[in-house]
Amino acid sequence: MSIKDAALRYATAVENELIQIRADQMEQGQELTERINGVSNSLKELREEMGDMRTKVGGLGDSQRQMLEILIDIQRRLA
Repeated sequence: MSIKDAALRYATAVENELIQIRADQMEQGQELTERINGVSNSLKELREEMGDMRTKVGGLGDSQRQMLEILIDIQRRLA
């Protein structure tokens, strides 16, 4: 094997390694993007659930306020 052949083999091996590294980086980038999108979707769902919970708690507060007003009115009438 000549020096030229050895150099070509070495250059080919380096080129193949660089191609593999780029492919791995692209794959990792894709996986990271998918994970970020998953976190974003989970955060959106959590915000929606929190909004629903606030609405329910606010509605419950209104109901309790109305019941308290009714009880106060009943106490006034009985007194």
